[in-house]
This record gives sequence, C-alpha cells and structure tokens, in this order.
Amino acid sequence: MVENVVRSEARGHEIRITICRPDQRNALNRDVAEGIVAALQVAEADADCRVIVVTGEGERAFCAGGDLKAGADGGPFVQDPADPGHFAGRLFEALHACRKPTIARINGVAVGGGAGIICACDLAVMADHAKIGTPEVKVGLFPMTIVPPMMRVLPRRRLMEMFITGIPLTAEESLRHDLVNYVTDSAGLDDKVSELVAQIAAQSPTAIRLGKYACHAMDDMTYPQQMRFAETLLPRMAQTEDAREGFDAFTAKRKPEWTGR
Repeated sequence: MVENVVRSEARGHEIRITICRPDQRNALNRDVAEGIVAALQVAEADADCRVIVVTGEGERAFCAGGDLKAGADGGPFVQDPADPGHFAGRLFEALHACRKPTIARINGVAVGGGAGIICACDLAVMADHAKIGTPEVKVGLFPMTIVPPMMRVLPRRRLMEMFITGIPLTAEESLRHDLVNYVTDSAGLDDKVSELVAQIAAQSPTAIRLGKYACHAMDDMTYPQQMRFAETLLPRMAQTEDAREGFDAFTAKRKPEWTGR
C-alpha cells in the first residue's frame, strides 16, 4: 500500500480507507488507485472486517477526480500503449467486485473519478455541503472510465445531463436521484456511517457475501436467466453454517452468532 496517499485503519468491524491528499483535494492518480485496491485486498482478508468505508481526508473534498497536474508522474491521461488497462478502471472494478459491503463517506466535493468511486460502492452517505459532478466536458474531455459504474446507478437521462453539461448535483439532488442513500450535516456524517456499519455488522456475513455475488452476477442476465440463477443459489445458501445458525436462533428466539461460513 502507498502509505503517504492512502491510509487504512480498523475501527471495530469497519475498515476505513482514506485518500490523504487534502492539498490536492484528494485527487486520484495511480498511487491513490493502487493504494485503495491494496487496502481493499487487506480488508477482504481480515475476518474482523465486516464493512469497508471509503472517504477523503478533511471536509473540503471526497475526491476531486483525476489529478490534472500529475502528467507523466501518474496522471489519468498517460498510459503505456502496450497495456490497455487503466488504473482508474482497475479501481472501480475492485470496488465493484469487493465481497464485503462498501460505503462511500462523501465528506466534500466529488467529481470525475470521485463520482466513479461513489457509484462503485454499495452505499453512500453524503454531507449536505458536498456536490457530485462530472466536469470533464469543461476541459474538452468525456468521463470515459466512470461511465460504467455511473450507468449502473443513475437513470440515463440524468446521467447524460451531468455528462454533457458538466453541472454538478447538490446533496439534495443526489439524494433525490438515488445517487446516495443519506444526506446529513457534516457533524452527523460519522454518526450515520457508524449506524449503517452497526446495522450491517449485525447481519450474516455469509448471506451478504453471497447476496452481493448474486446481484452482480445477475446484472447482465435476462429475467429468465436471473430466476434460474436465483433458484439454483438459494438452496446452496440454506446449507451454509450461517443459515443453519440463523434458523436455530430464530426458533430459539436468541441473537445469532455468525461464523461467516
């Protein structure tokens, strides 16, 4: 992990991954992307971690998109012609594929790649002073790498308006268009994140893991394919240790003790 630009810390059942470039408004470059991916891998392997929270340092910015000043030192527009992959794409794919629940803690402005990170996470909590935008058209670009994650969250017409006007959404608009789950004032941001973490941590990690797997697998299936997949997976889920424990706890009217298996 690149310690100077990404910090990862355990907070009970939560692992918080923080972009630590406040002077650059937590802008995204190769080191940040690779640092987050590495932190995700560590969090996924940590049995005590039940929820992963991604945020930016300070209150000014969550992530101000690709670092336009980085140039050859890791900016978003310099690429090895022999390698078609892009670090931003790998980051969004890693977030999307993460087997543990992810929450975007939007502490400030989120534009470009920052909006992509939010859409690649499972849930999002936003401070009321923050905004989410895609201003790439203002510098003659289009937000190519964030199109896939954002298309999975926002309705097409709203998304196209963001892309072709460059006008950001306020916190209220982001909530209205289901881009985020909750909006709070800055003082209540951590309380709401902690509330969600506690709610998730109380549930079966096995059910959540298999449920995320199923939802992602069904994304591009036809409706009949989705039903056949669900019909096949449900009996397998019922055979897990967590499911048996859940049934026993329900019958005995006690709190379940999840094993995560």
